[in-house]
Amino acid sequence: MTGFWIGIVVVVAAIVGISVLVGKMLSKPKGLGSPDRHAQMTALKASGALKYRKSNRD
Repeated sequence: MTGFWIGIVVVVAAIVGISVLVGKMLSKPKGLGSPDRHAQMTALKASGALKYRKSNRD
């Protein structure tokens, strides 16, 4: 009977571990190769993409 519960704990730990690994692989790395937020907003404003935004009305 003890072996059954040890098996359950091992299976649950494996499922949680695999879920965490898949989540980390699918999440986008932050800051690697992407321009910072200010540069992105400047580029969008310059292109006219934010033409109708309230914050862009000067």
